[in-house]
Formats: sequence, C-alpha cells, structure tokens
Amino acid sequence: MDRNDTPTVDDQAVQWFVLLRDDEATKNDRAAFAEWLAADPAHETAWRSIERMWGGLDAVAPRVPPARAGSLQKKPRKPPRRRASTLKGAAASIVLLIAAGFGWQMMPVGLFADYRTAIGERRTIALQDGSEVELGAATAIDVSFSANERRIKLLAGEAFFTVTKDSGRPFVVAAGNGEVKVLGTAFDVKVADEVMVAVTRNTVQVSNATSSPVKVSAGQAVRYDMNRVSAVTAADLDAVQAWRQDQIVFRDVPLDAVLAELGRYRRGSIVLLGKSLGKRHVTAVFEAKGGDAALNTIAQSLSLRIYRATDFLTVIIPNSDL
Repeated sequence: MDRNDTPTVDDQAVQWFVLLRDDEATKNDRAAFAEWLAADPAHETAWRSIERMWGGLDAVAPRVPPARAGSLQKKPRKPPRRRASTLKGAAASIVLLIAAGFGWQMMPVGLFADYRTAIGERRTIALQDGSEVELGAATAIDVSFSANERRIKLLAGEAFFTVTKDSGRPFVVAAGNGEVKVLGTAFDVKVADEVMVAVTRNTVQVSNATSSPVKVSAGQAVRYDMNRVSAVTAADLDAVQAWRQDQIVFRDVPLDAVLAELGRYRRGSIVLLGKSLGKRHVTAVFEAKGGDAALNTIAQSLSLRIYRATDFLTVIIPNSDL
C-alpha cells in the first residue's frame, strides 16, 4: 500500500485478521486490536462481518463489548506495520489454504488436451475430415480419428460441432458418462453437473452406460448423468448458442448454476455462503466478457453483497449478514 493511500475500515479489519492469525502476534498487538475495535462502532461492524464470513476467529480475537461513547474521542489505532514481510507471508498462507480448496478451478482446464481454450476464450478447430468444432470458454477436447470412427472426447466446458457426413465413419462425442453418435449434423454439447445435448440440424443418438440410446432431432435437447438420460424436450436454441455470439443467457436458472457458468468467463473462484441462496433463480442476458459486471448486477437484484477477498477469490453473502 502506498503511503498516500488511506485504508478503508474493511481493509483495516482484514489487516487485523492477518496479524492476529500470525503466530508472532503479541499481547501488545491484541491490546492494540482491542483499542481499535472499541474506537468506533464501524470497526466492530467490519470485524464481525469478517468473523462471520471466515469463522473460527474466536480463538484469535478478544471479545470486546461495543464501543462506549467516550471512546469515540480517542484516535483509533491502526494495524502495526512493523512486520510487513511477516504479514504478507501470513496473508499468502491464508490465500494458499483457500486455493487448496478451490485449486481445481484455478488450474488450466485440460492441461494436456489436444485442444483447449482459456478462461473467456472462444476458438474454432478445423478437423481433418472437414468437420469443425467451436470451443467455448474453459473447454478442452481430445481428438482420435481411425479408419472406422471419428471420436472426440469433451473433457470440460462446451463445444458446438458441425459434422461432415461420412457413412463409413460415425462421429462420436464422448462426454461425462455417455456419448453422442452421429453421421452428419450440427449440435451443442455442454459438460456441467450433467451433460446437455442440443441439436440444431438432423438427428443424433445419445446414450450413457445405464440407459438405452435416445434419438434427439433438430430443435430438441436432452440431458444425462451417470444414472439416467432425461426425456427429450424442446430446446431453446437461441439461449443454447448465445455463447457463440459472446453472450450468456440465463432463463430461470438457479444461482448455483449461474455462478458455475460465470466461472468459465472470469478468473478466480466464486464462493456463495448460504445454501439456500444457490436455489434462487436468475433470468438475465450478460456479455461474456463482463463477468464482474454480471456479478454486480446479480448481487444488486438478489440483495447480496460481493466481497473480493483476493484476485482469486470472490465471496458472495446475503446483505442481511452484514
């Protein structure tokens, strides 16, 4: 922090959090923290917010009663700056602990895949048979062509396939615990909690390890997981293909699924505190490159607050928790 920068109350609360988690924290540090906490009711509000957010702070934070009117005349203490390197190390340790829980989201998807895209990237691959695969954000595929079969493995993300007809070599897309088999057609496959297949031209055959094959025709969609293949339904092809025009369309989608999708367009993990919050539904259209703006809009419309703990971690909590 530059000397000319004035830390906010929230910034100071975070600094105290890091300091008090440091093994070298002294009695004087704790006493100074108690003085800072009692100096202004806003300090206690900021501290309790972090305490509720992260939990487990009772062991390191002294319990201090709310500030008394007389104490407001005292100049509030600020977190000591004498162990800057130590504090940075402690902060880094906390970030690493967080990353350990969400590290899979921060690693490049499909690191050893034949083709992959980065966060927010879109890319079209021309295959040797004349077919094309358009890869959405954070997507990875493996390609394996033989004399008898053309096989693509969708490891993660979403892809749109435009397949050249070849009656002697079926085109197969393996995703999750199932596969899509075609001769010549166009369709979209997305891997999330379950696999979604939507067809824009001709017909495909969808199956998994436990269910009989299901035919899906143009304008239809189906979903499957490890246990079942859903009934065939009408597909909202405009919404399904919106990502190909750098838009994200949500129509009555649970917030959990919305945040998972936005995670493919912005770096870092998004953590939602409060199980019931994930069941709220969202209907909106966002620009694919505006992930943070989308989060802000969602937070405002659902009365949530965004706390950006680091560049790699965003926490969303109810406003009522503040």
